[in-house]
Amino acid sequence: MRVSGKIMRPLLALLILLSLFFTYSIWVSPAGRTPSLDSSTQVQSNEQNYTKATDAFLPLRGIWDLEEGHFQTNSENLLATVQARLTESTYGQLEIVASTEEESANYYQLANGVELNYEGTFSLAEYVKVFDIPLDLSGLNDEESISFGKIQLDFNSQKIRFLDYQKHLVYEASISTNFQNIEDIYHQNTDRYLTMTLENQLVPRLMQTQNDVRLKKYSYILTTQSYSLFRNAFFQDPEQARGEQDDENSRSFVSGREELTMDEQNRLVRFSGELPTDLADQSLYSQSFSYVSRLGTAVGNLRYFDQQDNMIYYRIFVEGYPIFSQSSKGKMIVSINPSQNNQASHVDIETSMDTVQVPIPAEEEAVLPSSIGMEEQLLAAGVDISQVQSYIIGYTWEDVDSGNSAYRVVALNPEWYVKYNGQWRTFDELLRINFVETEAS
Repeated sequence: MRVSGKIMRPLLALLILLSLFFTYSIWVSPAGRTPSLDSSTQVQSNEQNYTKATDAFLPLRGIWDLEEGHFQTNSENLLATVQARLTESTYGQLEIVASTEEESANYYQLANGVELNYEGTFSLAEYVKVFDIPLDLSGLNDEESISFGKIQLDFNSQKIRFLDYQKHLVYEASISTNFQNIEDIYHQNTDRYLTMTLENQLVPRLMQTQNDVRLKKYSYILTTQSYSLFRNAFFQDPEQARGEQDDENSRSFVSGREELTMDEQNRLVRFSGELPTDLADQSLYSQSFSYVSRLGTAVGNLRYFDQQDNMIYYRIFVEGYPIFSQSSKGKMIVSINPSQNNQASHVDIETSMDTVQVPIPAEEEAVLPSSIGMEEQLLAAGVDISQVQSYIIGYTWEDVDSGNSAYRVVALNPEWYVKYNGQWRTFDELLRINFVETEAS
């Protein structure tokens, strides 16, 4: 027993020392640290917090065209479920089946199937890559330049189509999938859909809501993000960015040709710099998303909304609907200017320090007129309907004076937004502007 005790004591001491050593190793290793976004020297690089491309580039609207009618949903969960089914499907060769306005018009209406809609056109090559769709594009000329605004899944002909309304092109391929499972997504969630109609379509790619739309109003606690979040997300080497206080309302960071400015009075963030070389050969969508993804979920649910020339617009979405404001709140604009004279491409970003993340329960609802009713009121007011390019329900950001509360509050109220002559305006604003112009004339 004495010999056994002499052996056991040193062995026990050794085990204790090993335990302390491994505990220490875990805590000092990078995986065991908890980075602080408020630190001026530490840089966060936890990829687990990055935004997923499958979330950011999800279609905005889905319409089930069935025997009993047409039904639209903005639910991200339901749209993501459809996308998952498409990833699991098998496809035939993609080909062009319409190349003129007259030919493509034959494909605008779907009798039995599902339509997935984007607001702005989206790259087909990017869509295939982001959602891991096993669709071969190699048989098409200049496959990287193909864009579309709507996906059609035709149950009757077992085809998938990609429609480009601007160029009057329709691409089609055979698809093998479980169509019944996709149809059942509607039948199992009927309360999450709006009834649609084909009557008096303002825009060929959009159906009209048949009835008035009832949506909840929301209140959110406003969150202001720290400068380090944007510094870590936008700079190629955040540790080299030197910060300085320009004045009591402005802070800036500089590293080489990159500069980040934080306007604390207007809650505005602006970044300017050179595009990293590893992104030089990527698409505009991939280039812009590289900056969006590193912000993670800290700024809210940022999703692709629209694009114009070299600019990509991302907006924060609440309950499947985009947020609009009179400022940069609720959105992020990324502009990529192509390289010139062998210099790197230039990137400019504008967004807001403020975001909404914590909802405050409320039961109040807003009742919006059907889009048919909206169209009738616009016509009655003398608005030139031919200038209407799109329309969507969005949540309007309104700052609320919360008095002595420790929290700042944002009200989000649903409204119709109309893209009129290239600009997004609320339905009421469009009526007021037309009234003023009519009175002036």
